[in-house]
Amino acid sequence: MEGLQKKIAYGLFCAGACMAVLCGCGENGGRGDQADMRPSSLSAEEAAASEEAYHAASAELLFWYEDASYRDFFEDAARRFYDRTRIKVVAECRDTIDYIGDIYDKTMQDDAFPDGYLIAGDNLEEAYLYGLVSVNEEELSGTGAAEAAVAAASYDGKALGYPLAFRTSLFVYQNGYFQTPPDSIQAIIDYARENEPGENVEYLLEWDVNDAFFDFPFISNSVTFDKTQPEVMEVRYDEEMYQKDLDFFEEILGSFSVDAGTVSTESILDNFLAGRTLCALIDTDSLKYLEGYDYSVIQIPRLNEELSARPCAITDLLVVNEFSEHKEEAADFASFVTVEMAGELYEKTGHYSVIMRETPDAVEKTAFDAYGSAVPVPDSQDAKDFWVSLEETILQYFEGK
Repeated sequence: MEGLQKKIAYGLFCAGACMAVLCGCGENGGRGDQADMRPSSLSAEEAAASEEAYHAASAELLFWYEDASYRDFFEDAARRFYDRTRIKVVAECRDTIDYIGDIYDKTMQDDAFPDGYLIAGDNLEEAYLYGLVSVNEEELSGTGAAEAAVAAASYDGKALGYPLAFRTSLFVYQNGYFQTPPDSIQAIIDYARENEPGENVEYLLEWDVNDAFFDFPFISNSVTFDKTQPEVMEVRYDEEMYQKDLDFFEEILGSFSVDAGTVSTESILDNFLAGRTLCALIDTDSLKYLEGYDYSVIQIPRLNEELSARPCAITDLLVVNEFSEHKEEAADFASFVTVEMAGELYEKTGHYSVIMRETPDAVEKTAFDAYGSAVPVPDSQDAKDFWVSLEETILQYFEGK
């Protein structure tokens, strides 16, 4: 299938599916009022018998995911689903270069292919065109999922995926420096010109310049993704605005000492926690590492008075394999994971569920607001060239243009 090649994806994930008539969730799930029959609520003898039965049971469904940070969450979900339904799910982490291609090959060979799997929403089109996605028969709008998640789970007018988690970028800054939250990137430069940030501060602003996901806000106001029909998408530029964005980007690099050769998510977080970085663009997955630290978080501010900025966002989806002989059961497991266990996702993985927790803190609310206003990463393979071009364009400014 020409054109169905690997595309840039931010976070390909996968996992398998399982059966059951969904019922209320216990206090751990936070989504229902029925007791969750977990082994921990049983006597020692009953727990031992339950454990033995679980290990002796034959797997009925296979679920793939790719990001190892989901491992504990999916293994717990599979076990709890078995306790409720006596249907055993094997959740398998797959470390592979061509994840969707491997699913397709396994499926066509009838060789232990997954009944369900987890992918990033921008890969939904590819998986669908391979014929690997079954229609989601549930009413997504009734699950409490964010509107952006419902949109990300749909393709060609059909609801396909079961939205699980989102990733977008935010702006964090050290407390004690700004009287009010910075309203623009220019304001940070102005602040540094008029104030001494402190002896320990080495960087005014950091972000991973090697990742187009974080570069996008700097040109977001001049780019639109126009998808008029399936498989066809145009990237449209406001050329005048685009040039202004790039000119501003070139200007601010004189104020921000970003080293493209060494910068990484880990170094940015380390510098921020050590107080060496005044402000940073980070993604929502990184917020868990800042827990307990005294900082402030806001949505990404404007570039300056004229130029706005928006982050992009990716939604992780569970999908059911159209070739599975157990699609109904797989769909039930997908619903169980994405809806009933939504309240536990962040604590177990550091990824925010697309369903806000019942008692969200201020950071989660800010993350949700950013997700709702972000530009969805398009689920079109045509976008590949855009992301490659953006990374190359930005890196030119660090190589002397």
